[in-house]
Amino acid sequence: MATYEKYQGQGYGRQLVKFIFEYYKGKCKTMLVGTGDSPLTIQFYKNCGFVMSNYVKNFYIDNYDHPIFECGKQLIDMVYLKKDF
Repeated sequence: MATYEKYQGQGYGRQLVKFIFEYYKGKCKTMLVGTGDSPLTIQFYKNCGFVMSNYVKNFYIDNYDHPIFECGKQLIDMVYLKKDF
C-alpha cells in the first residue's frame, strides 16, 4: 500500500486499512503486512492496531539491485506486523 506523498497524513491509508478489515471481516482471522524497517511506516501500522510479528533480515539488500530509502533511511530488513480480526 502506498499513498502519494502530497496526500500522506490525510487519513487515506488508515481508511484503506479500515476498508480492508471490513471487507474481510468474518472471512479471515489475521491480517499480515510486510514493510520496510522505517520508523514512520511501522508507527503508521501500530497506530492502526497492528503489532510486531517477525522480520526478514537483509530483505531489501538481498532482493533489490539498488538501495531503497524511505525518509532518508536505507531500508534493510522486511518487518511483518499483524492484526487479528
